[in-house]
Amino acid sequence: MVPAMTYEDSVIKSRQFNVDFVVKQHLCTSCGTCAGVCGTKAIEMRVNRFGVYVPFINYNLCNHCGLCVSVCPGHGFDYVKQYKRLHGSLPGHTALGACLIAYSGYTTDEEILRLSQSGGFVSTILLYCLERELIDGAVVTCWRENSPLKPKTYIARNRQEILAAVGSKYNPIPASLIIKEILEKPGRFAFVGTPCQIQGMRKAEEALPNLTEKIFLYIGLHCLGVFTYHFHEQVLHKCGFKREDLTYFRYRDKIWRGWPCDMRLKNKHGHTCNFDSKNSRLWPRPYFTNWRCLNCFDKANEFSDISCGDCRISREHGFFEEQGFDLKNGLSEFVIRTERGHKVVSRAIEEGKLVVHRVDEDSVASSLKVAGKKLGLDTFSRVAKILRVGVPEYGVRFENPHLKRSRKWQFHKIWDIAYSLQYYVMFVLMQYATVRWVMKRIPHRVLGKLDAKCRKRVEWVRYARSTRLTITSRNDSK
Repeated sequence: MVPAMTYEDSVIKSRQFNVDFVVKQHLCTSCGTCAGVCGTKAIEMRVNRFGVYVPFINYNLCNHCGLCVSVCPGHGFDYVKQYKRLHGSLPGHTALGACLIAYSGYTTDEEILRLSQSGGFVSTILLYCLERELIDGAVVTCWRENSPLKPKTYIARNRQEILAAVGSKYNPIPASLIIKEILEKPGRFAFVGTPCQIQGMRKAEEALPNLTEKIFLYIGLHCLGVFTYHFHEQVLHKCGFKREDLTYFRYRDKIWRGWPCDMRLKNKHGHTCNFDSKNSRLWPRPYFTNWRCLNCFDKANEFSDISCGDCRISREHGFFEEQGFDLKNGLSEFVIRTERGHKVVSRAIEEGKLVVHRVDEDSVASSLKVAGKKLGLDTFSRVAKILRVGVPEYGVRFENPHLKRSRKWQFHKIWDIAYSLQYYVMFVLMQYATVRWVMKRIPHRVLGKLDAKCRKRVEWVRYARSTRLTITSRNDSK
């Protein structure tokens, strides 16, 4: 099942010795791993004209060692090799990935529950590990105080620093830049990140064995994809706020109407602006999505020790409401993927840090819609080949046996490809200020209606709740 030649091998064979080609092929995930491992400090992460972080190479410093390419998850990630390295075998549940046990639940810490965007799971586990001296710090990301639309990744070493980072940042963030600091600082750490960031860290572990000893726990965030930074211009215009006047920004905040949260902004003049979930996340998403995110299979963050996100299982909502829990406080679901993750979470539950209820794998997979994401990967790969831009190599192909035999599914493929082209077209057009000026003046409701007319027949939406998937090796799927 393992491909004869990995993508990394083909890159080295073609004499591409740094990640510049990854950027040119629109394959960069913005994770920052390349800059984090660069020994000559030749790589700097900056936001480019497309509104995403990418590496800029200083060729006066680059020695063409190829390390940045070897750790980059953007051009490829060997699914089979990494699964066997971490778990010894491929996952039993192809849609969800490795799973020892899954839960829904919430924290018993009232402050964390109030500040968090869902059930407070991540902050609770990080604080538990700190209090029990299992870790010396946690890698987290917050918005900068003096510039609330710019991210800051740091090592949190106390409760205040961890709580300062609560809430998702739905933008590309080069969090793995922190690798240098992790290796230089004494102690062991937890790392909280998106799928691409953790994939980069896993590849970096192979290149830098000392890194494996430094990371005690990977906590992965479930991720459908991120907005480009151009979306911030859109939001500020809708609010009538100036960037320099902004004092507070959160993609998801419980203050207005509780969970599942709304976007909230404040400026120095004391004005507050709230956007409901449709205006802040759902309607505008297709027009501000990073193209590389659409070519990712890993919505459920399969290569973390523990992955988590909002619980969207209606049966679980009913269960906790019967127990007297107010859902406006937020509810999380989390998948325990490794033994070390299982030990930490089990101890936290035993000590009353979390209130949980066990969930079956199919329910979590259906809630996350991970099968649809993996099925749609084939369509976006075809689009990329048509456009002659890069296609990430995972060494496997995800398929639904029933769909593969369906003539109706083959017919819909044409529509799928046509619709998926829209994402790339918008990603490219958004580099132009004139296009962004026009987009600011279109109501999000209109954008949502336009998107709805196209997407309702697309396979990764139509079959999103499926749990029947098979893995085929790259060579076998040709």
